[in-house]
Amino acid sequence: MTITRLDSVAQANRAVVEKAFAVLEAWDHRGESLGASELARRTGLPKSTSHRLLGILEAAGVVERLSGSYRLGDRLRGISGMVAAGFPDLREVGLPFMQDLYELTHETVHLGALDGADVHCVEKIYGHRRSPLASRVGGVLPAHTTALGKALLAFSSLNVQRSVLTYLDEPLVLSAELRRTRRAGVAFDLGETHPDVNCVAAPVLNREGRAIAAISVSGPAERFTPAMVTDRVRRAAHAASMALASGRPDSVSA
Repeated sequence: MTITRLDSVAQANRAVVEKAFAVLEAWDHRGESLGASELARRTGLPKSTSHRLLGILEAAGVVERLSGSYRLGDRLRGISGMVAAGFPDLREVGLPFMQDLYELTHETVHLGALDGADVHCVEKIYGHRRSPLASRVGGVLPAHTTALGKALLAFSSLNVQRSVLTYLDEPLVLSAELRRTRRAGVAFDLGETHPDVNCVAAPVLNREGRAIAAISVSGPAERFTPAMVTDRVRRAAHAASMALASGRPDSVSA
């Protein structure tokens, strides 16, 4: 094979990869489902090309085919997990304060980071009793209903907030709640994500006041009242923020 031929093959392969990335970037958030026609419209690619690329991405587990549409697949969630694993400081700094909250409550404690319209579970300490809400490290939860997601969104940029609010049936309700969360420094989920689970969360902030993570405590609604631990959660998240900024996980007590 001549050098010219090799160059042509390399260029063709690069073009396929670029088009595949264009398809993946068409999704505004992880939970969104798109048909081939809408993907073609958003990417500007011919519908036949979109179909072909979707077949390749589906075979690789990067997208999932639904009834007449597609969504981002589980393999991307695995990649998200690897990305989170690439920031060990977040887990290392957050875990001592999560353990403090667990010892105080014996309820389930989460550390999460925003991943599009979802919350990526970075770390979890299981409570004494099994929670009705299924969650796992590396898994995702909806940002717009969970206390973790609301705490993260409230202290994110307006562009990030709009990217989630745009796809809600009642965006003004969440928008008002995000304003209250920002004032109070904590967010609540009173049976929204699961009718039998209550939760309270607070953001872990960087030096600019933007949320890079959030810590939550959740428990069965029949016996767990978030107001009882609100101050503790707020203080733990604040202490984690200070520890992360200083680079010393044990530098501040919750």
